Amino acid sequence: MRPVCKICSPFLPGLSGGRVSSDEAATHERVDNLRITPMRGAGRTRAAVERLKLWENGRTLKVKFLDGKPSVQARVEAIAKEWEALANLKLQFVSSGSAPIRISFAEEGFSWSTVGTDALTVAPSKPTMNYGWFDDDTPLREYQRVVRHEFGHALGMIHEHQNPAALGRIPWDKPKVYAHYAKQDWTREDVDLNLFQVYEEDSTNHSAFDPKSIMQYAVPDSLTIGSFAIGWNSEFSPIDIEFMRRQYPREAAAVTELSLGKRIEAELAKAGEVDTYHFSVARAATCTMDTNGPTDTVLALHGPGDPGAVLTWDDDRGRGTNARIVRKLQPGEYWLTVRHKTPVDTGRYSVGVKQRS
Repeated sequence: MRPVCKICSPFLPGLSGGRVSSDEAATHERVDNLRITPMRGAGRTRAAVERLKLWENGRTLKVKFLDGKPSVQARVEAIAKEWEALANLKLQFVSSGSAPIRISFAEEGFSWSTVGTDALTVAPSKPTMNYGWFDDDTPLREYQRVVRHEFGHALGMIHEHQNPAALGRIPWDKPKVYAHYAKQDWTREDVDLNLFQVYEEDSTNHSAFDPKSIMQYAVPDSLTIGSFAIGWNSEFSPIDIEFMRRQYPREAAAVTELSLGKRIEAELAKAGEVDTYHFSVARAATCTMDTNGPTDTVLALHGPGDPGAVLTWDDDRGRGTNARIVRKLQPGEYWLTVRHKTPVDTGRYSVGVKQRS
């Protein structure tokens, strides 16, 4: 069963008429707003492997409102479409027919979104995103903060405080955090999962920790050690913009043809580089796909017939720090992508596909 996670309160510092203090408001805003489907890769269950939940680059994503006031819908649509300038995706709002992203306003008091292609696991009649306190008198800045954030999730982004690079960067006062969220009926495991636990290095594409990211929630000084706080972010940060342009690039990525039984020598020559290879399978057979060399690689298998569909991936099942995938493939077109496990590093490797006779 998919974990059901919710967020928030409309009590916001500077936006709530002074009803609560900034610290209190920050701790009202719950950060477990992701609705996540665990994915299975390389024989292991990995929750929230956002790298495998990106949409196919260049895709037109249909978006549909399931309910809500037309005036509120118009505001959400206008802000959501700002993402089109950052990512090579088009958001097409429709009034009828099927749509992978479906927005509701019915669950009052909570804002949440599925992550990337997790939306495809939700029943077609159910929402994949919810805004629980928007109305005509909601300030524009609050619309911007929440809509930009939730559509970031819808395009595959995780919470910034769970970025692998965030490990140790927020000096949480854990006893105070546990005590605070216990008042909201959270267990210690809930807090660990949604606040303290960062994603694995090899499960995400990520940048350096960015406290100004639209995906970072406010962190009140009252829940940290020393003098440390992060305020509310309502704008895209420069790192947000650059990062999502890399995830959904407008320039077509080069694809190298890979013949069965032959290896290709290659190099990840710059930080963040992802190499793409195409190969064809003429008959159903078990294939071994692997990398070899001194570089710590991550290998992903895409297809059949769709370079945006990830079948599986691997990190260290090959020799040393190399990757290896063994899988029975049906006839069709497939793609392999190779990247460095550490986004800032480079190195040489070889890649190949062998088919059992």
